[in-house]
Amino acid sequence: MTQPPNPIMQGLRAIRRDPAVFLLEILWRWSFAAVVVLIIFFAAALLLDKTHTDSLTRALQTKDPRMIGTTLFFTWLLLGVKAIVAVIIAPLVIALVWTLFVTPARRITARRLRAAAPLKFGAMLMLQFVRAFSTWIAYLLLVGGVALAIHFATSGPRYDPVLFYVVGSAAVVVITLLWLVLNWYLSVAAIFGREGQSFLSAFRHARSTVRAQRSDFAGTGLIFLVLRLILLAVVVAICGLTAGMQASAPASYALLVMIVAVIYFVISDVLYVWRMASYVALAAALEEDVIAQLERSVPPAATTGQP
Repeated sequence: MTQPPNPIMQGLRAIRRDPAVFLLEILWRWSFAAVVVLIIFFAAALLLDKTHTDSLTRALQTKDPRMIGTTLFFTWLLLGVKAIVAVIIAPLVIALVWTLFVTPARRITARRLRAAAPLKFGAMLMLQFVRAFSTWIAYLLLVGGVALAIHFATSGPRYDPVLFYVVGSAAVVVITLLWLVLNWYLSVAAIFGREGQSFLSAFRHARSTVRAQRSDFAGTGLIFLVLRLILLAVVVAICGLTAGMQASAPASYALLVMIVAVIYFVISDVLYVWRMASYVALAAALEEDVIAQLERSVPPAATTGQP
């Protein structure tokens, strides 16, 4: 099958020719992050009264992790049902807001990367809503799995940490893997989907495209995973090696961590768009191969007017 010599390099050339693609990715992601901060702030303002706020402020001023953790735990217990409702509803609101942000941005990204008409707004909105809703469900299942592990570990006469880690780890691994697979296919479908396709048609199209080039997609994804791990290792190393500044210059260390975090998120956004552009190159190679096979299968026209 015909495929680009190096889809990763083709993806890099694609985003270099059109830097607005990753600038758009940075813009919508950071705008969404700002809205999330506001949502969390207003949720906290609705939940916490002056007594809770003062206790948390005093705990933060001590800079003692144990004191902060204990205060947060008791605040959580005192909030009771309101805290449980907030843990369920706030992530759902965030997921819906994410859908509204990502839908127009992903249509623009798909059009620029593929130079073709992307999914219509309704189909793209449904695709992103399913991604957000599945993430919310996975989050609830993770919380439920950990709660179930705690219940099993504490239901006997003595606390059983082995049972907690066995049940909790199994639940976390299974739920996370299932969510990662579904979310990955949905994210690819948002890029590969074409105008006129429904949500399900775009999803099936993405599955068939990946199935035809399974090893190529797996290898490309693995390379970008390694790049992300290297980037994360560099960030952890920088923050770890300079951790001594917390005692001598805490303000400078906090500024350094913020700058490193901003650089990390910018590079992560660039890597995401680069990976999507590489996937587009693989999909384009498959389409060219299918077209070439169809042309070879058409019999030559019969000659007329032989002498």
